[in-house]
Amino acid sequence: MASMKMTLRDKTTLGILVAMSIFLLADQRIMSAILPELSREYGVSDWQLGLIGSAFVLVGSIVSILFGYYTDKFSRKWLLIATVLVGEIPCLFSGLPFFTKTLGGFVFWRVLSGIGVGGIFPISLSLLADYFKEEHRATASAWLQTAWAVGSIVGVAVAGFMTNKYGWRISFVLIALPNLPLALIFALFAKDPQRGRTEDALEDLIQKGLAYKQVIRLRDFKIIFGNRTNFWTFIQAIPGTVPWGILGYWIIHFFENVRHVSKEKATTIFLVLGLGATLGIIFFGYIGEWLYRKNPKYNPLMCGAIVLLGCIPAFMLINISFDASGAGFYTYLFLAFCMGFLVVVAAPNCKAILMNVNRPEHRGTVFACFNITENINQGLGPMIGGLLLPFGYLFMMNFSIFWWIPCGLMLLIVARFITIDRDALRKLLEERAEEMKKGS
Repeated sequence: MASMKMTLRDKTTLGILVAMSIFLLADQRIMSAILPELSREYGVSDWQLGLIGSAFVLVGSIVSILFGYYTDKFSRKWLLIATVLVGEIPCLFSGLPFFTKTLGGFVFWRVLSGIGVGGIFPISLSLLADYFKEEHRATASAWLQTAWAVGSIVGVAVAGFMTNKYGWRISFVLIALPNLPLALIFALFAKDPQRGRTEDALEDLIQKGLAYKQVIRLRDFKIIFGNRTNFWTFIQAIPGTVPWGILGYWIIHFFENVRHVSKEKATTIFLVLGLGATLGIIFFGYIGEWLYRKNPKYNPLMCGAIVLLGCIPAFMLINISFDASGAGFYTYLFLAFCMGFLVVVAAPNCKAILMNVNRPEHRGTVFACFNITENINQGLGPMIGGLLLPFGYLFMMNFSIFWWIPCGLMLLIVARFITIDRDALRKLLEERAEEMKKGS
């Protein structure tokens, strides 16, 4: 069987997709670095700002189900361009004083921007599954996930280091502008890959010019949720994203107010955590791919075990007080790096698992559903953190980290079903390949 290789155009298209993802996701974490400035300008409490942060993520997550459904029916190229513009134009307006004179104006543009962030998730992962074969999807997913992690780092870095000198609005403008020309380049250059072209059963037929014409139907949602690998992968994300929702939003504020470090040092701790997460995504993407080739169930077993291990440096980072004016600051950095490196193990691997057990015409919708479970608590995190503030920052942080424990245990359950669901998909695609041959 001749393998369908990526062309230079495919690789360039993916490169543009990665670049757009970085800047679109950079918008998601900006608010976490400018909470005091927003509180002073609009005269609102930390709890109210947490509600705004939650609305940004939750609206995008809910709307993503529409993007996911239409991803499985229409051109992914034009949906992606629309998503980027829906995200970045409101982000740009968030940084212009004319549009954000009042709190209501600021909230309006933040919520619209969140729609773009939610939409890119199912579209880009659906594309990825048709660029890479089963055995390479964990690594491919790792690189796209890295783009999202880098985006979060870039957003916080720009806001954390430029706000004191230039004001909080400049970060939104600088993050939004690069994606406008990138979206134009993508519109002129990109092509949609054929659906199903990387599946072993369909690859030769698609190379010969036959088309995989299956499209999603509303009744297919029953099939998606009846897949037990899907179910447990969806469910583990609910507790697994509680820490990211709370920690990711409040950790800079925590170190400023509880550990009494400067905004710049608190931002640095967050950035090192993000660096650890970025390297962990890449490392465990490759390890997960290697384990998957040996036995698919080894991949989720690794994910569950490493998430549980990552709780140790996470609890140490939050509960042990060091002298941040001396060597203690570097201890914070070390623990933040270790925590970030370990707890992201599931990020690339769960997405590859979902690609490998779902039909080509279902993947956009599957990732939209996953986006909801993965972001519901990430979105609620700012609000939950605000509600827990009366109990103290330390309680809030420990509460969030605890949820990685049930997440790790649920990932172990995925190992029980992955081989069964993967084999069922392969059998179905072989049957459809025979139907394609007969219909040609």
